[in-house]
Amino acid sequence: MKPILFTIGPFNVFAFGFFLALSFLFSTYIIWKYGKDELSEDLFLDGFLYTAVGMLFSARAVYIATHFNQFGTNILKYLVMREYPGLSLFGGLAGGVLVLWFFLRRRKVSFLHITDIFALAFTFSLAFAKLGEFLGGAGFGVKTTLPWGVRIIGLPGKYHPVELYEMLSFLGIFIFLSFVYRKIRKDKSKEGFTSLLFLLFLSLETLFFELFKEKSLFWSSLSFKQIFTLPVIFAVLTILLLQIKKRGKEGKPVKK
Repeated sequence: MKPILFTIGPFNVFAFGFFLALSFLFSTYIIWKYGKDELSEDLFLDGFLYTAVGMLFSARAVYIATHFNQFGTNILKYLVMREYPGLSLFGGLAGGVLVLWFFLRRRKVSFLHITDIFALAFTFSLAFAKLGEFLGGAGFGVKTTLPWGVRIIGLPGKYHPVELYEMLSFLGIFIFLSFVYRKIRKDKSKEGFTSLLFLLFLSLETLFFELFKEKSLFWSSLSFKQIFTLPVIFAVLTILLLQIKKRGKEGKPVKK
């Protein structure tokens, strides 16, 4: 782990902040790349800016609320993310979706079509954010004897580099979603399909990698995150199955 990437004069460049900024820049490029031919650049970039701010605020707020024992009432810890890193994935997603919905509703633009593009950008940005969390020491997994386990200063043994696992998984999800989106982007009947796949993969990713993390059990052997993802997975699969069934009926020839 390397919380401070490099130093420029008297200034320290922290890993978490650096990769968070990179994720913002690359996300902006992805939104511009996929949206420039269909809607105005101003709409996409303004929407992304508002959404990014909403995501950052809600992700930080939820993380603080769920890790309150680490922050207490020290407001300085809330604000200085370079020294006290940590963001809630689902908290950021919920806040971002809410802000984006209000933004697009006021401009009378298709919500589902835009969320497909934003899902791609968000997935790619998560990979960089996870790398920043790993280097910044925001989190690590349970103990392991595997050769790629990492050592944590002040703690005995080696631990799963869960953030690196998640970084690689998000890169893989991004590549797959990009392929799917390019195939169906011109089919208006499939608007929102990429977003649904994103939610499904995000929930499955969270459900799986929680197994490698130290967690507070909420019910039985499941953490709060795992319990939260189960209804999301069920809902997304139900919607996907209903859509497939509907398209199957529409594709059948009419009997005379």
